[in-house]
Amino acid sequence: MPSSRADIGDEAPSPLRYRPFVLMLIASAGTFSGFSLLLPVVPMWAVEQGAGPVIAGASTGVFMASTVLVQFVVPAFVRSFGYRAGLVLGAALIGLPASLLTVFPSAAAILGLSFVRGLGFGLITVCGSALVAELLPRGSLARGSGLYGLAAGAPQLVGLPLGPAVAENWGFVPVFVLATALPVVAIVPLLGLPRTYPRTATSRTGLRGAADVVTATWRPWLPMFAVSTGYGALATFLPIVLAPSVATIALLLTPGTAMLARWLAGHFGDRIAVPGRLLLPALAAGATGLLLFGLVAESDGWMVAAVVAVAVFGVGFGAVQNDALVVMFARAPAAQASVAWNVAYDAGQGIGAVAVGAVISATTVGAGFGLLGVAALTALPVAWKAGGRGRRGD
Repeated sequence: MPSSRADIGDEAPSPLRYRPFVLMLIASAGTFSGFSLLLPVVPMWAVEQGAGPVIAGASTGVFMASTVLVQFVVPAFVRSFGYRAGLVLGAALIGLPASLLTVFPSAAAILGLSFVRGLGFGLITVCGSALVAELLPRGSLARGSGLYGLAAGAPQLVGLPLGPAVAENWGFVPVFVLATALPVVAIVPLLGLPRTYPRTATSRTGLRGAADVVTATWRPWLPMFAVSTGYGALATFLPIVLAPSVATIALLLTPGTAMLARWLAGHFGDRIAVPGRLLLPALAAGATGLLLFGLVAESDGWMVAAVVAVAVFGVGFGAVQNDALVVMFARAPAAQASVAWNVAYDAGQGIGAVAVGAVISATTVGAGFGLLGVAALTALPVAWKAGGRGRRGD
């Protein structure tokens, strides 16, 4: 007879039975579409306007910097105005400025518009992931996180390769129009959400203040940050480093494997009810993918290996995403856990893009991605501890 722990995932209802959760997933797909289309295209646009790789990387870095800055104030915002208001405002901010990129093509304007769009992304990422815990019972959290990963990952699966392909074949304007329209349309399902304020039950852990949240979440945070730096660098530089056809495949595989791995990790996580057990092998896979990509990216005869490398990275990235978020939900209130997770995700992307851009300018592509791979390896002992291995309790 199966243990009660193994049965938790089977007994809890499907997350798709909760209508507000489904509406949030639909809206998230729209807003993440606007994000995904432009993530690799804005750096291309910057290069097209005469800027170098540093500005190309900085466009992603500025976007992620503003994302992280606003994420810290989202818990206070939703306490006053609710999650729905945060999602609506975020969709407007990430979508509407995209239409201005062709009107103001200077490097300063590109960076300024990226900053504004990042504010919107910060709102939708924190509110969206927090609502996984706010709207679902505990036994459905890992699967809910996996489904949220599908809603966020499917747009990246399509948008990351589609954006550069459309820009190269039909110009940048159609990409900017799509990146404006999709988040704005996503506001419609958001209007069907309840206002939804943070539940008092999310304070049951007794955590107070940023220092307490950091203490509770830093172990799953560090592996998340390590793989996010790699994702930001890959999303920014794949269309610049690789041949167009190879870059399209790589940009398809990276979010595709991540999305599938996150969904599978959610099913596995609810069944074993022991969050954190996937962090170590997932982080090792992510580091391996980065190191392999750094070795082969500049070798014309090794393009298949480069594609394999980003797929291996994507598997690790997706599993780390899901497991790290569920661990944080177990250790901190939903809004604060969401902030911690999203800061790791978004700060990692921005820092990865800027750091690799700077290293590539001074050395080589291999050195830039090799540095990220080594950095991820150094976080393996923390991932081991985050999964509860090698110690009693937590």
